Amino acid sequence: MGTMSGHFVRNRADAAPVTLRQLIAASVLADRGEVVAGIDGLDRVVADVVTGALRGSSGPLAIPPSALAVLAGDSMRTDTYQVDMAVLAASESDAAGIVLCTERTNVVLAATRLANKLRVPVIVTESEDPITLADALRVIVREPRMLRSDVLLSLVTSLTRVSPNASVDDVLSRVSSELSVDLALVHTDGTSVAGHPDVQVEDRGAFLEVPTTTTASPWSLRAQPLNLARREPPTFWLVARMHHPTSAQESVVSDGLSIVSWFLGTRLVADRLERERDSRFRMGVLNSILAAQEGFDTALLQSLATLGWNVDGWCTAIHVQVSGEADSLRILALTETLTRSLADEDLSGPVIERSDGWSLWLTAQQEPQAASYRTVSEAVATAVESFMAMSPRMRLHAGIGRPYLGLDGLRTSLSEAREAATIAQASGGRTGVQHIDEMGVRRILLGWYASDSFAEFAVTLLGPLLAQDPDGTLLHTLEVYLDEESSATLAASRLGVHRNTILNRLERLRGLLTVDLDDPEERLAVQLACRVVKLKRAEQG
Repeated sequence: MGTMSGHFVRNRADAAPVTLRQLIAASVLADRGEVVAGIDGLDRVVADVVTGALRGSSGPLAIPPSALAVLAGDSMRTDTYQVDMAVLAASESDAAGIVLCTERTNVVLAATRLANKLRVPVIVTESEDPITLADALRVIVREPRMLRSDVLLSLVTSLTRVSPNASVDDVLSRVSSELSVDLALVHTDGTSVAGHPDVQVEDRGAFLEVPTTTTASPWSLRAQPLNLARREPPTFWLVARMHHPTSAQESVVSDGLSIVSWFLGTRLVADRLERERDSRFRMGVLNSILAAQEGFDTALLQSLATLGWNVDGWCTAIHVQVSGEADSLRILALTETLTRSLADEDLSGPVIERSDGWSLWLTAQQEPQAASYRTVSEAVATAVESFMAMSPRMRLHAGIGRPYLGLDGLRTSLSEAREAATIAQASGGRTGVQHIDEMGVRRILLGWYASDSFAEFAVTLLGPLLAQDPDGTLLHTLEVYLDEESSATLAASRLGVHRNTILNRLERLRGLLTVDLDDPEERLAVQLACRVVKLKRAEQG
């Protein structure tokens, strides 16, 4: 057996120890290598990477201590016993492990059993040249500063070649490849809005106005805030997910995300300005439709033609309402996603951002049949569920109006759709779809509890609470608690707080209110009162 080429060189002082598990995750072995034996030894520290070849059966195989040996395995096709010899040599010298550049079938069962017994990791890769592979691994182990410079230079060069028309997903894909991480643009609620869909952040404590790193083995998450304007808190974070990262990789990713945040922040600001301009124009045209009393002026008709909005026919309006505090930037960012979800269900129409969600309408040349509303309701429900699968922490309620002819009819249908959405929300639950023709008693109920007399009753009932709740925390907690059918656990999950926090707030609420929250009728009255107070505050806002 031939002797090992190369020599052992200790880690440099500036290089933190790298385990074999980390080395595999941070290199081409993550995709093109297979650990076939010795899994229990993957946490060994790798001090160096050496190369060698197995030729014949003469001569001992010398592997330096704590080194990873990358071996050419051409001769293993005819002499599989060489794997046993390599494992024994690695065990005797306390090496970190061996990489065999050969076919998986050349490592027989007896060799894997021996490696498992001696806790010697054996990695097999079929497509790598051993010298090239060893050089790439050695840089990670011995030259982290050189690796950092190479990666960051390559990243900057790659960003300079990004097309001005490239999407955020295109940019994130390019950066993911350069940094060898899963990368996503994540909203403050923890959901991914672009990039890798599996990158989700459950702990919102990771979202600070400074970069943070959280670890939940085997993953490490690096969150870099994107500040789009001075004195404006970040609403998006770049989040990189790393698998068993080395300290050098964490440093490279940290610096890389800092660079990318400036690049992407500039793109997002420009995109925001363009979207906001278009959104304001669309919303202005929609408001003109809603505000028109008699007829429609020429300017409005020209705007409709410019936008390509079809109102020549029977218009069925749909309003998708975001429950709770609505973030206008969040609504703007998710318009395209909602449009795709609706289009997948053949619900194609102009999607217009509103202060509390979105409005759209469907146009048909022939008057829809009376029973067609069920088909529309089912399609909207499916679209909403699909959309919420990509934004799992949102609560959406949709309302559908009747079909009416032309612009005058559209205005009526939009009003009905918004009314139906409000009633869908009032029924509680995380999501719901309500058609105006299905409301019946609930529509009467809405008119009752939205009346001035009930509004006065609501303020009187909740007066002691409102006086002690300037920021609205207790009122919102009470509303969520009742929406979740008096479950403190579900309310805590929705609000992102501990269950004991909900229980403490409930104890305080019971002391402020004169009603019995355990009585179904009194509980319903309080729930409706919460709705009215929120609606009145929204109107005043």
